[in-house]
Amino acid sequence: MTIYTTRTAELGQITFSAPAATETYDGYVWVETNDGRRRQICEGGGFMGGTVTAKSGDLKKAAQKWMRQRRQN
Repeated sequence: MTIYTTRTAELGQITFSAPAATETYDGYVWVETNDGRRRQICEGGGFMGGTVTAKSGDLKKAAQKWMRQRRQN
């Protein structure tokens, strides 16, 4: 499983993962916050709407895009 961990002012330390993703197939992207809450991320920087998917090699890029959209909203 590919993971990407970063820190934000809003959410603190967060870890993104895509447990079902492979080099060939997309998997749903999840975020886990430092309080242990785990949620799927969605287009536009939120948690409702079109679910974000990524291949294992693209997880960091998808996570950074989601965080950028979240800051803009």
